[in-house]
Amino acid sequence: MLDWNDLRYFLAISRAKTLAGAARDLGVEHTTVGRRLSALETALGARLFIRGPDGLAATAAGREMLPLAEEVATSVEAIERRVSGDDGRIEGTVRVSTSEALSGYFVKRFVAMRERHPGLVVEILSGNHASDLLRGEADLAVRARPVTEPDLVARKLTGAGWSLYASQDYVDEKGTPLAPEDLSGHDVVVFDGSLSQTPGALWMTEHAEGTNVVMRGNSIVAVFNAAICGMGITALPCILAEATPVLRRLTPRVLGVREVFLVVHPDLARVARVRAVMDFIVDLIARDVALWTGVTPQAKPARRARAAGI
Repeated sequence: MLDWNDLRYFLAISRAKTLAGAARDLGVEHTTVGRRLSALETALGARLFIRGPDGLAATAAGREMLPLAEEVATSVEAIERRVSGDDGRIEGTVRVSTSEALSGYFVKRFVAMRERHPGLVVEILSGNHASDLLRGEADLAVRARPVTEPDLVARKLTGAGWSLYASQDYVDEKGTPLAPEDLSGHDVVVFDGSLSQTPGALWMTEHAEGTNVVMRGNSIVAVFNAAICGMGITALPCILAEATPVLRRLTPRVLGVREVFLVVHPDLARVARVRAVMDFIVDLIARDVALWTGVTPQAKPARRARAAGI
């Protein structure tokens, strides 16, 4: 008889293409993944993967099995959501998926939730890849992008404003622009193509003429750290930059906004522990709305540029 857990391992291998990658996704040792795969292949009497130049590739039997295993996974996760929906206790684990750039904000503040609900454990799943809530990869998500899945429930939390920043060391050495539209002669840190549609990337691209590009990053946090180190001027989310003392905001203007949504599967929205985390996040962002929107600057006003810095 097939073991559902073995199908979970099969799906993880199919997505990750390696035993090590599947092990990371499942939170187990890679030897465990190999053992469960062998058990599944023995039970089925068929080879499911072969090694190729790009990792593990599904055999004909594996390709035939994949959509059926995904159907089983969807059904099992639906059962788990329905059963757990009657749990009225605010305890257990809630997995919250968010971007790498926003994760620090929540990690610093979830200690208050721990004090309020000692039996509740919040797992922060951070990364630029959006967790699939329909497949149960997370319970909640805070996303800075539109929600396209019709089977999910989304609530707009706020607009995340972006503005222009540089470290105090950079400002002391090279001054500040006379206007945010005129960055000519300055060192700048920009975003690569994977982040080209973020408000910061769009602004920097439009106003990059005459600048000295010193770094490109495929991560908002990487660009943020480069600015902290004094490498140059860049555009950042206000919620990330305003809490960093070494960064100076160079204009009170908000240069772009991206909407932020709280997303949940409707079956989980009525689970007490999930609802508690949802309410906490809503209240938290409402309290810090000025920081999120960037409309009320927390940084000191930027000084006029020194002639030597232009």
